[in-house]
Amino acid sequence: MKMDAKTYVMSSTQPKATRISFARIGLRPLLSTLLRQKYAIIMLVLQIALTLAVISNGLFIVSQRLEILQRESGLDEANTFVLTSSGFAENFNAKTSMQADLDQLRQMPNIINAVATYSFPFSGSSDWDDLQTLAGNNQNTVPAASYKLDEHGIEALGLSLIAGENFTASEVLWQTENNRTFPSVVIITSHVAKNLFNTLDWSSVVGKTIFINNAQSAVIKGIVTQLQAPWDPLGLIENSIIYPRVITRNSARYLIRTKKNMLQTTIADTERYLAMSNQQRMIRKVESIESIKKQVYGPDIAAITILLVVITALTIIAAMGIAGMASFNVLKRHKLIGIRRALGANKIDILNQFFAENIIQTTFGVFIGFGLTVGLNVFLVAQYGLPKLPITFIFLCIFCLYILGILATLIPALKAMNVSPAQATRSQ
Repeated sequence: MKMDAKTYVMSSTQPKATRISFARIGLRPLLSTLLRQKYAIIMLVLQIALTLAVISNGLFIVSQRLEILQRESGLDEANTFVLTSSGFAENFNAKTSMQADLDQLRQMPNIINAVATYSFPFSGSSDWDDLQTLAGNNQNTVPAASYKLDEHGIEALGLSLIAGENFTASEVLWQTENNRTFPSVVIITSHVAKNLFNTLDWSSVVGKTIFINNAQSAVIKGIVTQLQAPWDPLGLIENSIIYPRVITRNSARYLIRTKKNMLQTTIADTERYLAMSNQQRMIRKVESIESIKKQVYGPDIAAITILLVVITALTIIAAMGIAGMASFNVLKRHKLIGIRRALGANKIDILNQFFAENIIQTTFGVFIGFGLTVGLNVFLVAQYGLPKLPITFIFLCIFCLYILGILATLIPALKAMNVSPAQATRSQ
């Protein structure tokens, strides 16, 4: 006798508890079902494990690189540019030219201040000095990148003086490269002050004497909030010290800070004026700080882009693998799903079965992937000096993988839950 699904279910006389036992499958039957496709499941589990290892370490590296890109340098980056003045005439006087240029630049209406310096954040050029609070060998030292600025340097760079005072004109030493006279005062960053004296009371640091390279001594006259080192060979990018010195050379570099939104106009005016004011030199390498920063961080930006592309591709492939496996199971078990529906399983039971299978697959993948993730991070730490991957970061990626698996399974599972019992019994 032919009967449709509605008649079949309504005519069933078995108890409700019995129907529920058919509707809900335990863990062992689920595992048994999955093991019938063991090769496909093994490949999917390994894919999930590899995805976890790559995205955990990849996203952590991306977050580290982004943190570097977004950190403050201490400069007024958006309104600052640099240029080089190179004298070529035999009678070119470097000191006279620099003083004349700086005097005129500081009088231009759109310029806040200007300073001669060969070092600035992102310039990649600076000496490093060892600082200590006590004289003698075998003392704890704090490395710091050295800047040489005059009394206009603090304002020209846009630094914030949080304790003490700026240099005065009488304290600034105008020197040639061969002159080794050492200044009597210095300004340091708050990071250096904290490392040297282990305190956040900046006013208590002002006036103290420090020893430089175990050969010279100077009194701390002021403290600035932040001034990033021009380069970072030691992982101490926030450690900087400023000396009141100007080194005169035929090739001088000027750092110029402009008023807000006046950068491009001022660059053109400055380049034109300097080119016309002295025919014994040429003006070159006119660049904004932001453009220099992009050049310096170009490899980091490229690495971030490549990693994000790889991570995105792996995520899509993993999602497609999970969705493909679920879709295959829906087609393969079409009749069985209909029979289960006819025996009392509701749509939610069918949906939960596919979700449970996905969670089991993901869990196996996570267990294997956890070991791969840690192993890959150990390798990266040992070979490239990268930071250790926080365990919380791994758990966050694991959570995201579970969500990805559920979302990838959702559409095939929805198709499965809508399988009609009548279709299954009719095909029988």
